[in-house]
Amino acid sequence: MEKQAVLETIDNLLIIQERDNRIAQCQRELNSIPIRQKETETWITQAREALDQSKEALKVKQASIKQLELDIESCRQQIIKFREQQYQIKSNVEFRALNNEIAHVQEKIRGLEDREIVLMEQTEQAQAEVARRKSDVETDEVRIREQLQNLEKRREVLEQDIQQIQKDRSGLVTGVNPAWLSRYNHVMDHKKDMALVSIENNACGQCHMTLPPQVIHDTRKSEAIVTCSFCGRILYWTR
Repeated sequence: MEKQAVLETIDNLLIIQERDNRIAQCQRELNSIPIRQKETETWITQAREALDQSKEALKVKQASIKQLELDIESCRQQIIKFREQQYQIKSNVEFRALNNEIAHVQEKIRGLEDREIVLMEQTEQAQAEVARRKSDVETDEVRIREQLQNLEKRREVLEQDIQQIQKDRSGLVTGVNPAWLSRYNHVMDHKKDMALVSIENNACGQCHMTLPPQVIHDTRKSEAIVTCSFCGRILYWTR
């Protein structure tokens, strides 16, 4: 090929490469959207699970208080029975024995009431925790719905961008020399980043390995495809 034709081909390929890089960038972001959606959904699921756990913990404490109240009431009924028995007995020994039983049950009641007070304080804290988590979940659900909607909109935009850039690329490759285009596509498919790179300080602009003088000379001549001796990318000389 004549030098001018080579230079024009390189210019066209650089434009195509820019389009390919934009497509790749859009595609990477597009591929990340399902992951980001899943992470967002997982986050709110965990927040709901935490709320459910807080509610369950509250129910357990409320049930414990209810059981303590039943135990306290049972002890009080037991004291009533002991007092009724005292009216029926005549022996001082038995009377004192019942007094001891009553004192023992009263002590048990005080212990149960102390536990009830502690549980009631813990229940108030648990109720506050449930209210806080519920408020957080309600707020986060609104925010997360917006995030998911934005991600879906972004997905649509990216798909449209990719489609438009690919259409633009299709028009650009029409006039490119088939041999150059084939080599370019092969390198781009393999490297996934840059197929066409300039020489910088006598080194490949991408792998940065110092090039043999002949490779540099051939690249400057711009008469044929010249590739990096190390990474295989197509070289061009910056004019």
